[in-house]
Amino acid sequence: MHFAMSISGDGDWRHIGYKVARPGAVEIASDTVTVGRVADKADIVLPVATVSSTHARLEKKDGKLLVTDLDSTNGTYINERRLNPGFAIPIDPGSFLIFGDIHLAMFRVRKMIVEVPSESDAAQQETDTEVVVVSAAAAEDTTTS
Repeated sequence: MHFAMSISGDGDWRHIGYKVARPGAVEIASDTVTVGRVADKADIVLPVATVSSTHARLEKKDGKLLVTDLDSTNGTYINERRLNPGFAIPIDPGSFLIFGDIHLAMFRVRKMIVEVPSESDAAQQETDTEVVVVSAAAAEDTTTS
């Protein structure tokens, strides 16, 4: 089972005084990952000044995603409710997870179901798929007609 976090903050950077690129979506494939600002200390890096170097830990356990604040300076929040550091709290899919900054480090948590097709499904897909090769010249002819 995998979880993903899609960015949900509005991207406003004025409160930190300099422009910051918004982080992208993140897939949580490992059982345990650390979220933070410093690449040497975190598996998921959020290069935002209000995110601590090691901000929080995410763990997958029994089909759930747990988040633990690692005594971060600006806090970790689930749906704008600040977590007490050191306690693993389950987060429901659809909830917002905030790493210290509602504008630049707020994510919506999603549960992903990864389906691996069986060999018979893959063989069926191959027979159901038709590959059409169109040359650039042929494609150009169809657009000018």
